[in-house]
Formats: sequence, structure tokens, C-alpha cells
Amino acid sequence: MSPSEFAHLRAQAEHNGLLLYYAGTFNPNVIQAAADTLKCRLASEDGSSSAKRKLFSTFIEMAQNVLHYAAPLPASDAGASQALGEPVAQGAIGVGRIDAPAGAPDAGADQAQARFWIACSNAVRREHVPRLAAKLDAVRAMSHPEIKAAYKAQLHNTDHGASDDISRGAGLGWLTIARDASAPLQYHIATGEDAADTAPHAVFHVKALI
Repeated sequence: MSPSEFAHLRAQAEHNGLLLYYAGTFNPNVIQAAADTLKCRLASEDGSSSAKRKLFSTFIEMAQNVLHYAAPLPASDAGASQALGEPVAQGAIGVGRIDAPAGAPDAGADQAQARFWIACSNAVRREHVPRLAAKLDAVRAMSHPEIKAAYKAQLHNTDHGASDDISRGAGLGWLTIARDASAPLQYHIATGEDAADTAPHAVFHVKALI
């Protein structure tokens, strides 16, 4: 990467309010370090404590999704993480602020607007794509009261583990993220030529506004 390319990258990061970005291997230590960094960044950011708390919770949920559900690395690429017996997964996660438009009020209706965005991506097995899309479409179709009701119901669902070996929690993680989001979750699954060299995998991207 040339200096001018790096300057462009930095300009894009600033334009999108980027607070934190990580791409690479996910394991518990990496997630903890990234979470600590995010806490430090949020301490100096505007926004209610409630919004920051929801953002941090969503960050943990998304990072855990990558850790537990990303398609595993080939043995030749697993490296030291596999040798240590840790879960081996790769993905990317980013968090940024949403700057209020010029002239927007400082309170009132502005409190209902999203203050942050968070997105992550990881490889998923192609045979899991239809089920993943169905889960997300179902959550996206719910109203906020319906999301809260479904979340409470899933907390008391003790049978999901026996019937769902693809997405543990029977969607509880997605319901948790959707419950804290200020708008329906956005997602994209690249399964064709845009999935690059990840065959037999697709690339899953999801974004939430907090």
C-alpha cells in the first residue's frame, strides 16, 4: 500500500466515523482486547450511556458469532491458534459513529436516531446460507414488540440445542442484536463470483444501527 493509498484509506475511515476495525483470526483473547479498545474509544464519544451499552453488547454478540459460526479455516491456514487448541475463525468487524446532520436538535427526537453503526463479516458454508437468511428475514420482519416477545420466549427455550446444530441459541443472538438496534438489521450474503476465492463458502455481512 502506497502512502497515498493509505491517506485515502484514512480519509474513508474518517468519513464513515470509524472508531474501531479489526480483520483476522478471532479467538477469546482477540475479542477481549478489541472490546477493551472499544470501551476506551466510546468513553470519549458523544451519545447516551444506553446507546453505548447497547453498542458494546452488540459488538460482543457479533464477535461471538464470528468466533462460533464462521466456517473454519483450512488446517494449513490455522497456524498457532489451532496448535493452542483455541477456536479458529476468521472475519472482520467494524464500529463507527453516525454524525448528526447540521442543525439537528441536541435532544428530543434526536435521541431516537441511530448514533452508531456496527458491521461484521465472515465466511459461512454455502449449505447453511438458506437457513441463515431465513432466520434473519424472520427477525427483520418483526416489530420491536415482537422482537422483545420472541427474545423472552427463546430465553426459556431449552430444546433448541437438539434441533439446531447450525445456529446455537435458535436465533437468540440475532434477537438480542435486533432488540438493541434502532432499525431492521441489514445483511448481504455473497455466494457467486463476488464471493471471491472462498468456495465452498459464501461471505456473510451484517450491519446494525444503534
